[in-house]
Parts: sequence; C-alpha cells; structure tokens
Amino acid sequence: MNLNIKKWKRLLDLDNPNHGLLRPILIYCVDKKGRPVLGKPRPGPETAHFIEHEAYKDIALVIPALRELHYVTRYDDPE
Repeated sequence: MNLNIKKWKRLLDLDNPNHGLLRPILIYCVDKKGRPVLGKPRPGPETAHFIEHEAYKDIALVIPALRELHYVTRYDDPE
C-alpha cells in the first residue's frame, strides 16, 4: 500500500503526538522501492504472526480518531 505523503505529512512527523495513530496503517505501507515504511520488522515468528494475524485489527480502532482529526484540521489547513 502506498501513502499519499503530501496529505499525511503532518502525521508522519515523529514529534506530532498523533503520529501513533498512523502506526497500525504504516506497518503495511512500503516506500517507492518496496521497503517497509517503518523499517525492517524484528525477525522472528512472533513478529510475523502479529503482522499477518493481529496488526490489522488496530486499524479499526484508529480510523475514527484519524477521521475526527482530519475533519477538524481539513478546514483549518489551506492545503
């Protein structure tokens, strides 16, 4: 999955307190070269199991918060 960097730039800033909302989505994103956006995952079966069977569940938890954040900032930001 590719992310529209321009639209999400503010949340990609590690100093932004809302950055953590993107982590469940970023775990599935790759850069232009096909490398994981969050870097190479830790080796081991626990990590592989988490990414394959568990991580996606957190997306449903952060979507409402991202929507609200976007709804509020969309009208404040001239971009």
